[in-house]
Amino acid sequence: MICNPWRTAALSLLFLGSGFLIFSSETSAQESAPASDLSQAVTDAQAKFKPVSAEEVAAAKKTLESKLATLENFLANGTSENEAAWKAYLRWDDLQTQLSAEKPDLRTLEEIYLKYRGSYAGLDKPKTVAARQALRKYINLAYFSQVDQYPKMYEIQLKTLADAVKRYQDTSASEDAYVIGPILGWLEQGNQVPDLIDQIRSELDQPNLYASVSRELIAGGIARPVDQTTPVREVILGTNVTGTAHMQGNVDVKLVPSETKAIIELTLEGEVTSKNVGVNGPATIYSTGYSKIAAAKELIFDKSGLSAKPATAQAWTTTTFDAICAKLKLIQKIATKRAYQQKGQAQAIASQRTESKVEASFDNETRDLVHDANSRLQEKLFRALIGRDEFPDHLKASTTADALHLEVMHSGQGQLAASSPAPAAEDQEADLTLKLHESIIHNYGEVFLAGVKLTDERLVEILDQRGAEIPDELKITEETDPWSITFDYKSPIQVVFDNDTVKIGIRGRQFTRGDNEVNRTIAISADYKIEKGENGTLLTRTGDVVVDFPTQERLGPLDLTAKTFLRKKFEAVFKPEIVGEGIKLEGEWADAGTLRISSLSVTPGWFVGTWRLEAPQPEPAAATETTSVVE
Repeated sequence: MICNPWRTAALSLLFLGSGFLIFSSETSAQESAPASDLSQAVTDAQAKFKPVSAEEVAAAKKTLESKLATLENFLANGTSENEAAWKAYLRWDDLQTQLSAEKPDLRTLEEIYLKYRGSYAGLDKPKTVAARQALRKYINLAYFSQVDQYPKMYEIQLKTLADAVKRYQDTSASEDAYVIGPILGWLEQGNQVPDLIDQIRSELDQPNLYASVSRELIAGGIARPVDQTTPVREVILGTNVTGTAHMQGNVDVKLVPSETKAIIELTLEGEVTSKNVGVNGPATIYSTGYSKIAAAKELIFDKSGLSAKPATAQAWTTTTFDAICAKLKLIQKIATKRAYQQKGQAQAIASQRTESKVEASFDNETRDLVHDANSRLQEKLFRALIGRDEFPDHLKASTTADALHLEVMHSGQGQLAASSPAPAAEDQEADLTLKLHESIIHNYGEVFLAGVKLTDERLVEILDQRGAEIPDELKITEETDPWSITFDYKSPIQVVFDNDTVKIGIRGRQFTRGDNEVNRTIAISADYKIEKGENGTLLTRTGDVVVDFPTQERLGPLDLTAKTFLRKKFEAVFKPEIVGEGIKLEGEWADAGTLRISSLSVTPGWFVGTWRLEAPQPEPAAATETTSVVE
């Protein structure tokens, strides 16, 4: 059939859609509405404290039991072995014991809750999510119902919140964001002042990631000429038709303007010529067919993933009779008359069948591809986020005629998103634009790195996977001591954007080297000047790597030894100079060229970069050997 090119085109686009899920939308900065006096609103909320009643706890427990019953029925639909395995993992019997107790042990419930939260397949299922969220609410209310000093704690928290909000509205300092976010989370856990929380978030939280991908970049891995030959076998109006069809045309990409979702239309325009032989009784008809074809397939991307509409196709077929033969002239005359009488009807049938075949082939080729792309999105991204209740608060996909866009805002229960609109990009015609606020790195860093142990072996493995050279200081030999650092639960990774500078750091809570162990908060960071290099981003370190123990005033001998050791190791990680060489495209986009940085701006809180697609340089012609005619 003539539609094999669709498979390559659809697969390419789905890969691109998967790759740019978290990067997309060139949205111009908009002026914020005048800020209200949030500090006063917080102060006024002092009188709105609401103690957690026994009735609220009982209602939360009843809801939890209902969600667990629904989950249990869901698990029972599978095999008994699978049900038993899940219940063992989720500590089902322990949870039932706690729910039956007059006063449950909250520490045990917290341990059980962590079993419901993670990246494992199944933890993202709606019934598991509902049970997890109900368990979280029950634990929270049970805890706050037992706190004797809850009213006093509430008063202190709101006083701290009022002061931090007042400063934050004036300066947008990240230090205040790290105060405001946890207090809002604390208030949410106790089901306090929800209207105030919504007001603060609506005024302080703004999208913290944008990107845009141009139509030209998307088409770079998809648009291509089509030249294909296929056999013809048809029965039209009782005539058995065989022959060969030759299709020539072009696959391309169009973006359909939409403010609520991204709509990418794959198109095919071309023509099919065919040499056919038709046999109907004693008559043989030799003909040349010509069809002009146009087909389209819409792929849609939104926060649910990728989906596809049914393909549509149109074909306009004309037929030229080259010869109509029969052994008897009378039969030849009759066959010729009938052929011309049925020509219009036959052409209409041929057009309809061509349309149906194109549509069916296109739909068949993309059905599995859309499923596979969504599977990749689920496995690599959605599952981990949904399984932790950390899916972006706001994820908006859209398209203009020129670009595909995505706008993302994420702040967890104890976090804030961006404090200001994204600055405008300098290069408005770029093929790729990325606007990144430091808050999204901080927020997702806590989601995925909090409590994670990074070993020397794992660090080398990460560098190796990136194709980076392993510095001598990080190489593992028989003479080197094994070491590790465990990320802190608070701000495990830190990126601070300022005027043309970026601070990169990590925060650990435990360090080991051989048999030695240091249980201290450890902060490791480096400052870089960031600028546009010849081919990519250039980062130049402006000082030494800093290793600090922020919670310790005095350091013991073991602390000092760890400090020296970690500085030496991480000087190999935070290199004096990091040179970007552009973004080399892969897969179907490998021949499209390389993305070269065209503009770069780093302002407080924001990184804004743009890249343009640089077509690959043609291979130089091979030198030809010449021979002199003169000896």
